[in-house]
Amino acid sequence: MIISVVLLTVLSFSQYSKLHINPSFNDYIPKEVGNRANLKKLDSIFGGNEKLLLIMNSDMPIVNPESFNRLKALTDDLKNQEGIERCMSLLDVVDIKLVDGFTEFQPIIDEVPEEDAERTALEKRILGNKMGERFLSADSKSMAIILTKSADVEDNVLIPEIEQVIQNHPGRDKIYVGGLSYVRYSIKSYIKKDLMVLLPGALILMLLMLYFAFREWKGVLLPFLVVILSIIISFGLMAILGWEISLITILLPIMLIAIANDYSIHLINLYQEKCERGTHRNMKLIAVEIYWELRKPIFITALTTIGGILGLLSHKMPPAAQLGVLAAAGIALALLMSLFLVPVLLSFYKFPSQKRLGKVQKKFFMSNLLQSFAHWVNVYPKRVILSFVGVGLISVVGLFFLKVDTNVESYFIGKSDIKKGIDLVNNQFGGSQYVSILFRGDVLSPELLSRIDAYTNQIKSVPKIGHIISPSIFFKEMSKGMYKPDEAAYNALPASEDEAIQYLELLAMSGEDGQVSQLIDYNYQNTRILVSMKDGSNRSMKSILSALKKITAGDPNLVCIAGSGLSKIQIADMVIQGQIKSLIMALLIIFVLLALIFKSVMAGIKGSIPLVLSCLFLFGLMGFLHIPLDIVTAMLSSIMIGVGVDYTIHFLWRYKVEYQDSGNRNLAIENTLKTAGRGIVFNAFSVIVGFSILIFSSFAPLRFFGVLVVVSIFACLICALLLIPAIIQSTRPRFLESDK
Repeated sequence: MIISVVLLTVLSFSQYSKLHINPSFNDYIPKEVGNRANLKKLDSIFGGNEKLLLIMNSDMPIVNPESFNRLKALTDDLKNQEGIERCMSLLDVVDIKLVDGFTEFQPIIDEVPEEDAERTALEKRILGNKMGERFLSADSKSMAIILTKSADVEDNVLIPEIEQVIQNHPGRDKIYVGGLSYVRYSIKSYIKKDLMVLLPGALILMLLMLYFAFREWKGVLLPFLVVILSIIISFGLMAILGWEISLITILLPIMLIAIANDYSIHLINLYQEKCERGTHRNMKLIAVEIYWELRKPIFITALTTIGGILGLLSHKMPPAAQLGVLAAAGIALALLMSLFLVPVLLSFYKFPSQKRLGKVQKKFFMSNLLQSFAHWVNVYPKRVILSFVGVGLISVVGLFFLKVDTNVESYFIGKSDIKKGIDLVNNQFGGSQYVSILFRGDVLSPELLSRIDAYTNQIKSVPKIGHIISPSIFFKEMSKGMYKPDEAAYNALPASEDEAIQYLELLAMSGEDGQVSQLIDYNYQNTRILVSMKDGSNRSMKSILSALKKITAGDPNLVCIAGSGLSKIQIADMVIQGQIKSLIMALLIIFVLLALIFKSVMAGIKGSIPLVLSCLFLFGLMGFLHIPLDIVTAMLSSIMIGVGVDYTIHFLWRYKVEYQDSGNRNLAIENTLKTAGRGIVFNAFSVIVGFSILIFSSFAPLRFFGVLVVVSIFACLICALLLIPAIIQSTRPRFLESDK
């Protein structure tokens, strides 16, 4: 056994070079359906669709000579950067005028005046320009450079090069970067940081918890060894299967730290019980006894944990299903090592001295509390049950406040630069997440342009809309260079297709066609309206998408409405479906396993009650606290069910033995709580301690996940120690007492 474990560990280490981090969320969605397929169409017509915003921010007015010179230097370098299709800034904004019968394209800014009054007038002129307002904030303290990322360039290649350009041109203005590409790149670096911080932190907490629980080093080292080997081999399996580390699978090592030591804990707990009794002092004999006494309940609890976690296989998101497979494999490995490696290693230790035994016997401070639990359930079982029913009913109310949000911009918390950048982009520049409304056909016909203009005006009234870039706006601005203000065609759409082509040719000859190229393709067959969104939350996105569909409903030239930000709506639907399916699948697996283990359908029903109540409490609490269901917290129910059922099984198994020995229900409940109850509490606290490290994660969803796991596991623990014995006392189940 030892040789096999060593060889498997070495093989796993050899595969680590194949591991990669993938922070992309679009990869969770099938390529050929929905928004992702429509984005592919847009990419083939207009090139890249994702925007990156560089925000120059200052405490003083940003339109000043120093900032302007820095802006020119930055845009000169960025326009020559591979992977950037377009680089737009205030330098690309023009005033189009008719001067002495000729159309003139005058840059809205070519130098910054020295006088404050003249600078203020310039700021007002920029903010009054339809194409210039999106580059300068309303308070004139920030200005933007808007980059369009090539569809085929990787974030980890482009972002460092952009950061290098920024470093090459230092200045007093702070530069923030926004956009989904930068968010993904930051997630990747944050994942690395979390792995470097959370993994050692969780291991240290586990070591402290084990020593506090057992007060001897063998009780620390043996479970720790099982956990470390499980993590190493599970990541090796990930590499062999070609799977990548994501924001979801980062939970794998934390899950194994929290769960994989459970079986060793029960073995060490029983070993200490036997040493305290002092029946014999032969360590090999004690090792054999604890193996034979616990092999069945440990195998059964591991089986139910694996069954619950495999509920994640019902998720449509590949990383969720991968987490289920890897965690199940790691737990299965921990089971084998706990049953066959720990007793072997334990047999090599010497029997503890009387001094050590005395120290161990004094350690468990919850003995009095467990004794109180026994008194409550034996004397007031119905009151205990009614208390849990009351909590369940209150939790149901919280379900109505539960919401789903897969907006990656909300994953960052605190005062980090990325969070400040996201807030600046959304609040001052209309957001970096764009939606395209694509039309195909005779796109320069007055009829279609007139409809597009009507849509543009209606979209302006939609809440949470940022900037609108529309071909109708461009043509109206162009008309100002073709007609006088007192003419009817001034600030109006072209009267014919030929006139529209004339506008575009004039724009091309002037070299000012950069902005229009992102709206109308070169052969005039496709056009689009670009709409940015100030709020990337699921609720806002769904509301905006619904409004856009309603506005453009029935248009014969409409092809699709798509955007990078809309993928989160599809992901949110996958989260909801996956949560429901995984919850049902996990509960069904647990019900079947409990019914088979105790050879009774009632065992499946009664054993599932604590899990159902814990789920209600968990999701009700999320609703009351406004914690959203996202791609991470959607993993909660399967993990909670898989882990929480262990406590119920250990209690039921030990109670059956105690009742067979005594034939007295009250005494059996009391003895079960005093013996197995101790192991259950150790087990639960090891899980709580393991997952609590997530509170220090860089990501909001992982922090919420850490808090919610602690709460949900504690709920499962209380249900096992109070609700289950109260149900036994009230219903006298035959599947536990029929043998006496």
